[in-house]
Amino acid sequence: MSSEIKPYVARMIDLEADYPMVCEWWTAHGWPAVPRDMLPKLGCIVELDGVPKAAAWLYMDNSVGVAMLEWTVTNPGNTPRESLRSINHLLGALKEVALENDYGVVLAALKNAGLIRAFEKFGFHNNDSGITHLTLFTRP
Repeated sequence: MSSEIKPYVARMIDLEADYPMVCEWWTAHGWPAVPRDMLPKLGCIVELDGVPKAAAWLYMDNSVGVAMLEWTVTNPGNTPRESLRSINHLLGALKEVALENDYGVVLAALKNAGLIRAFEKFGFHNNDSGITHLTLFTRP
């Protein structure tokens, strides 16, 4: 058996093709699916051997170099190790996108303890606790 580590590949999300799959992932994790209209165009999926493993989206402010990384989700069929590795590659890919576009800060709002640990291992700093995020929909 080879001990070679297989390469993870990051690609941009194709909402038309990938949205049903990530909705299934959110549902399998017990989370509500994020409405498609709330997702920005800039999303990334990490694959291993052509199998999607994790996805997230990056909202980029149009007036300052601050981006918001949101809706991180993993393939529920992953092993814990695959999820951790795929999230690490996903964060690296989205960090590169932020840097290429001159965004010096990436924020993330997380509730899941495993995701929080993975983000902190990557280099995110925990700045808040006990916060509630609210959403106002301005269109019916």
